[in-house]
Amino acid sequence: MTRPVKAVVAKALRKARRYVRLLEEQIEEDARDYSQDDFVYPWLNSLCLSLLRKESYAAKKPQYAWGAIQGAHLARTLGIGRISLIEFGVAGGNGLRALEEIAEQVEQVFELGVDVYGFDTGKGLPQPRDYRDLPNLYRDAAFPMDIAKLKERLRKAELRLGLVEDTIEPFIREEPPPVAFIAFDLDYYSSTAAALKILAADPRLLLPRVHCYFDDIMGFTHSDYTGERLAIAEFNASHSARKISPIYGLKYFVPPRFRHAEWTEKIYLAHIFEHELYGRYDGLLRRASGGMTELRELPRRPRQEDRATKRSVPEAVPPVVDRRAS
Repeated sequence: MTRPVKAVVAKALRKARRYVRLLEEQIEEDARDYSQDDFVYPWLNSLCLSLLRKESYAAKKPQYAWGAIQGAHLARTLGIGRISLIEFGVAGGNGLRALEEIAEQVEQVFELGVDVYGFDTGKGLPQPRDYRDLPNLYRDAAFPMDIAKLKERLRKAELRLGLVEDTIEPFIREEPPPVAFIAFDLDYYSSTAAALKILAADPRLLLPRVHCYFDDIMGFTHSDYTGERLAIAEFNASHSARKISPIYGLKYFVPPRFRHAEWTEKIYLAHIFEHELYGRYDGLLRRASGGMTELRELPRRPRQEDRATKRSVPEAVPPVVDRRAS
């Protein structure tokens, strides 16, 4: 078998496996009664998977779909009727188109309005300022945008072009709907630090907990002292009542097929502790007052006299006879 033929066969096998996996997921979802779950994660995960099954931009961004769905569920539970989804670092626009598709599904499922915003220079990365921007990895003008092409394809998202340090504060002053999900893909420390100003805005412009995705925090030469991780650390140090934290053990709460996906370690929660709704019930734990804590009935073990008579069971271990005494 020639190499081109092997490549074609391998591609066909991958497609077949994917089809079988999706079919199995669909059958399991159709048969499951999500109202019986103690947690809301299984139902939200089913929504995420149904969205990702379609050939679309969203299918390439499961982390966006999962985070946005979590945010939308929180908003709906708290009675908030409109939310914002934001991507910092748009580049070619695939992620922003994914957010648009996700927003359309979220609007239908949760019956709320969703606005989508994308922030980018429109010219690629700016010049790195110092070692904190990881110039060993990134160079200026990388990841450029074809502005005209992207604008033609956008359906509802609004582009904010320019350095984020110049565009973020005017955006905040416009008082957009509460932010529910943010994707940070700015690569640099300096740009990320500027973008994090959105999480310092008036609590009215944020959900009490905002799901965040940080794209550039793992591998290579990323560290706690450079890039996005440094920006997160400085934000936490300078805000006593607002903290950005990983969602520990998230891989156990996403759809099983993503259990080993890298993005599960890149999803964080921004906690706005002074938000008036922070302590309000959020619907994640459906049966907090019962269900899991009720004393369960265990299967009854048959007593010796109830066992079948096919074999005799001794009532006790026979005593040991010390024959040396005789």
